[in-house]
Amino acid sequence: MLSPIKFKPDPNDPLKLGSILSERCELKGEPFQQVAVSTGNTEEIKADMALVSIGYKGKPLPGMDPKIFDEKKGVVRNQNGRVHEETGMYVTGWLKRGANGIIGTNISDAKDTVTSIIEDLVDNKIDISSNVKRGRQGLDSLLSERNIKSVDWAKYKKIDMKEKDPARLRCKSQPREKITSLQDMLAIE
Repeated sequence: MLSPIKFKPDPNDPLKLGSILSERCELKGEPFQQVAVSTGNTEEIKADMALVSIGYKGKPLPGMDPKIFDEKKGVVRNQNGRVHEETGMYVTGWLKRGANGIIGTNISDAKDTVTSIIEDLVDNKIDISSNVKRGRQGLDSLLSERNIKSVDWAKYKKIDMKEKDPARLRCKSQPREKITSLQDMLAIE
């Protein structure tokens, strides 16, 4: 298994790719908990083209305690979804394990976190009686209090209609022209 670490220029034309320097890795750890670990060996592969697929990497929330977030892995430190040293906080998905896996991985991962939540409820480690949420109305109130514009279903349908407007399309076979500016989306009436 190789992990690219550096694109090296062509010695005859520094504006072109010449090779890719990679480190050899091996899997370490228990099954389903394995991580790729460098062996310390490198390998250079001649190349004149590289297709880069940049994955997702979690980022900490502003002000998040560094003890909770692992910058290198891009994950929240956790045990079975329980956030490290934070009672009543849980994480799942790529923020829990890193950007890997498939839909099925996310399902089993979520089940693992939900199991932790249920265990904590049964063991009275968390108390939800004093933390009653107000649902959609509570969210709408909070967004309004913080002067945050949001898109409800009616607004979404207007955006959808605008994106499908034949006058915006570049050709007849194009299904829509995405509106990429958040300001432009919110300005649609």
